[in-house]
Amino acid sequence: SSIINPLSNKSRAERLDGRLFLTEENLDRGTLTLLAAARRIEVRLRHAISSARLSDTEVAILMEIANAPGLDVASLRQRVGGTTPTIARLLAGLEKRDLLERPKAHSDGRRKALRLSPEGETLIGNALAAIRKDMTHVYRQSGEPSVSGAIELLQTITEIPEAPEQE
Repeated sequence: SSIINPLSNKSRAERLDGRLFLTEENLDRGTLTLLAAARRIEVRLRHAISSARLSDTEVAILMEIANAPGLDVASLRQRVGGTTPTIARLLAGLEKRDLLERPKAHSDGRRKALRLSPEGETLIGNALAAIRKDMTHVYRQSGEPSVSGAIELLQTITEIPEAPEQE
């Protein structure tokens, strides 16, 4: 028996009332479930592209760029963590391997707008294709309203402001 009670034992009317589901217990359950799901997908994706021999951070970099083409280096560093020299070194290595491109940003010529190269797009596309069957099953099992709600929820999570840097 879990110490965290599932939401499913509440009536739909109770679940619609925000005061009844925004408890510390349910917030913690949601966070832990989200982290576990993210780890599961990340492991599947890494396995799918293991032949490319990329570090976890390199995979994270490529996934962030795939999700947000045109991302600048400072934003990428905030999203994946790591020091400026480390991220610069990893980006140089990925660029040398023809997995990403760093053209100048249209809005500011001093900034680099990161994007996947055609080879990087193929690599990430193949990784996503490798887990598409699993995700199709999950989506079908959950149903359209749940999937749409989950995508909206996850998009909102990606928009949480970055934590201020600690020096």
